[in-house]
Amino acid sequence: MSMMKTYPLRQATHHGITAHEIRSPLAETTYGLREESACLLLLEAGRARVEGAARDMAVESPRFVWLAPGRGGALRLSPGSRGEMLQLSKGALARVLPASAFGDELSQVLRGDLSVPVGPERAQILRRLADLREELTGGAPGAEMMAGHILSLLLIQIWRGVKAGRQRPDVATGGLVQGFVQLAGLHLREHWQVGDYAAALGVSRDRLSDAVRRATGRAPQVWLHEALHREAAELLTNSGLQVAQVGFRLGFSDPAYFNRFFKRMEGVPPSRFRRRAARRSAPSTSYAAWP
Repeated sequence: MSMMKTYPLRQATHHGITAHEIRSPLAETTYGLREESACLLLLEAGRARVEGAARDMAVESPRFVWLAPGRGGALRLSPGSRGEMLQLSKGALARVLPASAFGDELSQVLRGDLSVPVGPERAQILRRLADLREELTGGAPGAEMMAGHILSLLLIQIWRGVKAGRQRPDVATGGLVQGFVQLAGLHLREHWQVGDYAAALGVSRDRLSDAVRRATGRAPQVWLHEALHREAAELLTNSGLQVAQVGFRLGFSDPAYFNRFFKRMEGVPPSRFRRRAARRSAPSTSYAAWP
């Protein structure tokens, strides 16, 4: 994330984590969002608007917001906004996610943008964010491990907020489509139908479909299939799982069905896609590539 307007704030950076204390002046402040980074924002006071390739998101304080890598765009803060903000590289995020079934669920939730209300736990979250900033600047022994531990606690905190609201997300402030995206983060691999999402959100299927079409330009089922396709492509490219295991991880009980689904979305079977991805990432062995 690169600042488009600068103003005095306390900032600390270490191993792919940058922490800011936000004390906005009496003017709107805009931050550029880089696609390769994630952003964790606790908006204590004021308002914010997230704009970019994905749909816009309006944020009213107090709110805890997660912006997943790949979004891009800009974060606009209203005059007088206060809070704490973290920028995370993908490497920093990968280091703090546990290698366990829970870590897999947490990673799944964090693939989409999230916005959850903050209640009595606001003071605790602010304290943890301030402690993280101090660890990044203090240089004490074990600071990297301590910072990673605090960051893990913060990610679990936002996961708890999503879990608490998954039956009926905060539609009034977060938006119907945002509630749909949050639920998809939890139930995508269970292959919920559009009607299941509508029932969980307390609206009709037609109303949910209209809202998702207006916001994304896609029908909800198409959006869900594209999200599954993106996850499949990432696992095929970056994991050592066999093709059938990738399908099982994504909730496909029949490997042949997963193959047909992926070929319909990508145009080639998953095995061929993996071979192409491996060739693209393989280092060049030509003389021209030598230093």
